[in-house]
Amino acid sequence: MRRVQVLPDDLANQIAAGEVVERPASVVKELCENAIDAEATRVDVAIEGGGVAACSVADDGHGMSEDDLRLSITRHATSKIASLEDLLAIGTFGFRGEALPSIASVSRFRIASRLRAADAGASVSIDGGGAPSIEPVGMPPGTRVEIRDLFYNVPARRKFLRALATESAHVTEVVDGIALSRPDVTVTLERDGRRVREHLRAASREERVRSILVGWELVRCAGKMGPLEVEAHLSRPEKARMGATGLWVFVNGRPVRDRALSRSVDHAYGSVLEPGRYPVGVVYLDLPNDLVDVNVHPQKSEVRFAEPRAVQDAVHRVLSSALGSVFTSQLGLGAPSPARAASLPFDTGSRGPSHVAEQPEAVFTGSGELDFSGAMQLTSGIPSTAGAIPYPLREDRGAPMLSTTDGQTVPTSIRFIAQVRGMYLLCETDDAIIVLDQHAAAERVTFDRLRTAFHAKAVAMQTLLVPEIVDVRAADIAAVEAAGDVVQAMGMDIRVAGPTRLAIHAVPQLLVRADPRALATSLLGELARSGGRDYSGAIDLSLATMACHGSIRAGERVGPEQARELLERLKEIEFAGHCPHGRPILMRLPFRDLDHRVGRR
Repeated sequence: MRRVQVLPDDLANQIAAGEVVERPASVVKELCENAIDAEATRVDVAIEGGGVAACSVADDGHGMSEDDLRLSITRHATSKIASLEDLLAIGTFGFRGEALPSIASVSRFRIASRLRAADAGASVSIDGGGAPSIEPVGMPPGTRVEIRDLFYNVPARRKFLRALATESAHVTEVVDGIALSRPDVTVTLERDGRRVREHLRAASREERVRSILVGWELVRCAGKMGPLEVEAHLSRPEKARMGATGLWVFVNGRPVRDRALSRSVDHAYGSVLEPGRYPVGVVYLDLPNDLVDVNVHPQKSEVRFAEPRAVQDAVHRVLSSALGSVFTSQLGLGAPSPARAASLPFDTGSRGPSHVAEQPEAVFTGSGELDFSGAMQLTSGIPSTAGAIPYPLREDRGAPMLSTTDGQTVPTSIRFIAQVRGMYLLCETDDAIIVLDQHAAAERVTFDRLRTAFHAKAVAMQTLLVPEIVDVRAADIAAVEAAGDVVQAMGMDIRVAGPTRLAIHAVPQLLVRADPRALATSLLGELARSGGRDYSGAIDLSLATMACHGSIRAGERVGPEQARELLERLKEIEFAGHCPHGRPILMRLPFRDLDHRVGRR
């Protein structure tokens, strides 16, 4: 029987390396974060062979003395924290003191550093966690770390690395993340002698984001609730991807992986995003360090919040309020009047697609909930929905989101011209041609009317002369019995007529044109799905599907009066540029572009 013993330092370092150093990108991340903590204004990264053969990170930070350099390769030696109080409010990227010794234990490692006030620097070389070799060196102020033959002494770890192109891609992603976290720092990357990234110092987060996510048509949203500040740059709904790989989330400048936060961003888009699809973009969250615990994961890629539910709710409220406004204001059908602009919950200035939500002051109570006592309520003016599914409505939904500069509800420059191919409505303004998908536009309007009535418990029903009978599964019978009140609130009167039969006695008046059986089947299908999304939950998906069945169809004739009414209703709702399932409703072609294409300019 073996006795308990203290592990030798080299073995302990390799065990720690298994948690900290997963691949070359992990090395680059740790070294770049050390450079940022050293107040560097420039970080240069170079890799060869995907970072496995060689990797170096050089910075112009404050550097280290020879004594500090000796200690830096010792486990749990750090300049970032000195007491338990420091650990409870960490304001730096690093703090564990594990990265350098862990990296040195699985590579041929060299670190050189020079203080800004020193005449020369010093370097430390280690091979696979062996004895360090220290010597003086001439170099500019700052620190340079060189890694060669990563995992050369741990063949089992090296065997599980991916192709060199894959490892290079992971390094590139890390460099982009560092650049996004600190726009005031210049960050470069060389791969096999070729410079592939050069993120020069930027004046703002927005400038840095747009320089990295080129061509994504990002919109800026910002707001503050209590101690939490949110700044986001997000893509349009039709640009969403499956999975959250294109969504960056930063907490106090630290890139993190947090499914709950990603879902909060996703939910803010409402039903225009299908389940499982996420926008592309960057979300920055800033809050006091003592409300965030970063001492969770060895790679510091996860955090815990003192009030996780409060943070998620605040992110959702800020973004949902701003996103609905920005996508509606981008329709190009008119500009808000000065009086209306003063009351809108976002900035209507001319800096571009940027909206700042004026949110009620949120209080972190210690219970995981937001306290809005004494503050403006987001559901002001909306009838009480007690007992209904709690999907919060937008503030001031009854007022039109678009108007002309003279305060008119309908922009006077918009004219309906014709219906094209029985599918599109051709309109014009003073500066553009606008083409609308008539079914998607009608679906959006019908969905909004259904949804507003549902939350107000005021969905008018039309009783059928003869009930429609539909054959269903036993599970559907159970679903109707369990969600009878919800189904009734949607305007559907569905009753059990047998072990596997349902009778449809009434449908919503808005959807009298739809097939009652199709409505019931779609409703049951959506309610059978699980989900906790705000605008994409089972209720909203059901309403969206019902709206699809009961709206103007492609190929159906639309007259001028009907088209004008549709345009006017579109201006009164949020996310009017997209149908409830996320498809764009319109295309805008400026006359300037048309003149250019036909050679008039």
